Amino acid sequence: MLLATIIFAISLLTLVSMFLAKFGQISSRPNIKVRIATATYHHDLWPYFRQKLSAIIDKLWHFILEAKDLAPATSKTIHSQYEKVKSVFRIRIRSSAAEPQWLPEAADLTIKPTFSQNPEQLYLQAIKKNPDDRSAYEHLGRLYLQNKNYADGVQTYEYLTKLDPTKDIYYSNLGLAHYSLKEYQKAVSAYEKALSINNKIPTRWVNLAFSLEALDEYPKAVKALTEALRLDKLNPHYLTLLADAYVKLENNVRAEEVLEQILVLEPTNKPAREKLMKLKI
Repeated sequence: MLLATIIFAISLLTLVSMFLAKFGQISSRPNIKVRIATATYHHDLWPYFRQKLSAIIDKLWHFILEAKDLAPATSKTIHSQYEKVKSVFRIRIRSSAAEPQWLPEAADLTIKPTFSQNPEQLYLQAIKKNPDDRSAYEHLGRLYLQNKNYADGVQTYEYLTKLDPTKDIYYSNLGLAHYSLKEYQKAVSAYEKALSINNKIPTRWVNLAFSLEALDEYPKAVKALTEALRLDKLNPHYLTLLADAYVKLENNVRAEEVLEQILVLEPTNKPAREKLMKLKI
């Protein structure tokens, strides 16, 4: 009896040991696979996300370039292309209410001359050394516009348009100079030429509208402002200009519709509300 009990116990322990050994093998295999898979997963995860992120950034960059009608840059010229995009988006803020309400395209120019030289002299010296230095002419033209020396600005940009008739910014800045000299018909011609090259910048349409309004050509001004809003649909400033143009055309119905659209966008826009109430009285 005792021997049978011992034999039974040994058999039972043997079965338990075999079971535990088998269970250990089974349970250990997935753990090894998990560790390997996890290591491989972490190893492959970063290159995957890096590739996706790079693709997203590349698509976004080319979208910006396409939106502003600029050619994609190579890796060697990426910094210069960035500067071009930045200059397209740059906006100069009016320093006083007396300045025009448009947004001039002449880029902000921060110049730090020495005590013995001024910026104009530096650019003129560069042009004297190299008459084909287009960059010096461009900086000189922007300097003239910034200093409100519009007559010299006209001469500079007229020369630049002859050097490169495909540069829309030359015609746009020429239009700004002509407008500032109250040469409105010439301003219209310059802006129309700039828009024939690149019509994707809404402020140019606004500038054209101002030039047309100065010639009392309000129907054409309305069309120009409509084009600006096609590119920037929810701009309350452009909508206000369009409403004012309709008022000058004595089309109060359309003016009221535009003012109501402004109030939907900006319910607290007091000038728009006052204009609307005045039209409804």
